[in-house]
Amino acid sequence: AGATHAGGASLIESIQNGDIPVPTFDRALATPDMMPSLSKIARILGPRGLMPNAKLGTIQPSHQIAEAVKAQAAGMVQYRTDKVGIIHAGIGKGSFSADELSDNIRAFMDEIQKVKPENFGKGKKKSGGPKGSKKGGSGSSKNEKYYLSAFLTATQEKGSFNIDLRTLDPSSSAFMSVPQS
Repeated sequence: AGATHAGGASLIESIQNGDIPVPTFDRALATPDMMPSLSKIARILGPRGLMPNAKLGTIQPSHQIAEAVKAQAAGMVQYRTDKVGIIHAGIGKGSFSADELSDNIRAFMDEIQKVKPENFGKGKKKSGGPKGSKKGGSGSSKNEKYYLSAFLTATQEKGSFNIDLRTLDPSSSAFMSVPQS
């Protein structure tokens, strides 16, 4: 189905012995029944971000594993959010060219735009005070912003670069263009 390595206990043993180099992996998928066995190599997979995780869709039932491998091989975008709504995602490696990074950023932003709730910014704003002292609640607002800021950082470097949001918003005419200052 597109997997480089597939197997059960024998694959885990090969990884544990160093016969299969883990740095060559992009993703690791597993079935729920294999998760206890993966604890043997959790210290190898975990620091590299390869430990299968249900939130990332890398733990799938046996009958869906082939579909999951195809989806991962096709370039499924993986990201996570924290409690305050900040999205964390890896978009490339230091060895990637500018074009490869641009393609990854484009795919990532398109995916984020796809999962944007349809009713975002269309709810009534809560009015202040008891029993709604403000009259005529504001209904939908065109000023609601889905993207507030964007920064690009390297994993092992200090600092970050602020990115012009007009170039990252897929609904903008300046999407993925070079900003004119």
